[in-house]
Amino acid sequence: MKSKFLYFIAVIPFLFLACNSSKKNKADSASLAESKKELSEGFHLMKNNCFSCHSPNAGIQNKVAPSMASIKKHYAEEGISYKEFAYNISAFLNNPSEQNSKMPEAIKAYNLMPKMSFTDEQISKISNYLYHSDIENPDWFTKQYPKEMNNHIKSNALSPLEQGQQIAMNTKGVLGKNLLGAIKQKGTLGALSFCSIKAIPITDSMSIALNATVKRVSDKNRNSNNAANSDELKVIATMQRAIANGSKVKPQLISSDNKHVGYYPIVTNQMCMQCHGTINSDIKPEVLSKIKSLYPNDKAIAYKENELRGIWVIEMDKE
Repeated sequence: MKSKFLYFIAVIPFLFLACNSSKKNKADSASLAESKKELSEGFHLMKNNCFSCHSPNAGIQNKVAPSMASIKKHYAEEGISYKEFAYNISAFLNNPSEQNSKMPEAIKAYNLMPKMSFTDEQISKISNYLYHSDIENPDWFTKQYPKEMNNHIKSNALSPLEQGQQIAMNTKGVLGKNLLGAIKQKGTLGALSFCSIKAIPITDSMSIALNATVKRVSDKNRNSNNAANSDELKVIATMQRAIANGSKVKPQLISSDNKHVGYYPIVTNQMCMQCHGTINSDIKPEVLSKIKSLYPNDKAIAYKENELRGIWVIEMDKE
């Protein structure tokens, strides 16, 4: 009887260790699954919101903005920790400025990007994927990108709010590329001519291509076709109050029986000032003259940087 008791006492530590080992394995598995989920969501966010301007193909010609590989190379300096990397990415995305950028040459080449409507959680997930991926590898786009598409995209269903944001960002990317081309070819006057002739047709064509109704509207519109209606004015007022209170302006979604309507802020940046800033100090006399000739009832001036210029309105059918 005594020997059986001693045997039982001797076995207890092994049972305890086995139990702890099992718990640890489960915890490690859960941690690994969560890590994969975070990476998947980060890739998903980049594909839907960043790649339309920041191509995943580092070798593509006629870029509208630096590639994601170039961004990674500039922000992931040798020896930099993930915490510092994520902080620097977040600082720039929350307040795009020359002071917050590590890519001054890119700003000269492409101008300063507008402030986007990412949440802190979305920025964290984008930073996480960018830091831990090999996107800066020259072979990444040809070899790894197809695998990432297969591994990550299938596992992520977009919410209606995210679907609308993807549509808005894709349309913005197409408009931005064309606008930048007009500026490079003919300067600010070329940009005005582009906006007056091409901006709305391009937006309409994106509506057809993306199977949604896409609009840019404002309470201080330049083109009468971009005037906000009463519902849109309420959304704009809400976002303006958030900015005035120092809060982060967030997209909104309103759903009805058969529609989702997403509203996404358009915030001014340095490049906007040459057509929408202060007369004389920002807007040159020849540019102002052109604005008046193209838009006699223009309201879209006297903006400062980081103000709400208007909103994207994305109307989608419920599936």
